[in-house]
Amino acid sequence: MTFANHPRILVVALAGALALPVAAQVRQAKPIKVEQPKRQILKFEGDVLLMTRTAITVRSHKNYNLVRTFIYDEKLAKKMAELIDKDRSYQHGDRVTIEYPKGTDTAVKIDGKPRQKR
Repeated sequence: MTFANHPRILVVALAGALALPVAAQVRQAKPIKVEQPKRQILKFEGDVLLMTRTAITVRSHKNYNLVRTFIYDEKLAKKMAELIDKDRSYQHGDRVTIEYPKGTDTAVKIDGKPRQKR
């Protein structure tokens, strides 16, 4: 070994000695659990203006200038399609209560009596 190799050996040994304490300081953190807030379900009461296979348009009981159109949730869409096929759909003037998640226009549940066959 020559004198020129001694500084290289010293640098490698020093780097190895410094790396060990750094590796010992690493800790495994516990996973953070984030709880989803329960979605708030709101109700809208009104009279049916129009019902199709994909959506329902309703005018509010409290404010006749307020008209909202709701699309159906996947489960509700099947139920509404069955009503239309049986010719028992909601018609103009039927009173309904629509439940929907806050901040959306997607109907989750529709309460009310559809009229008898036309």
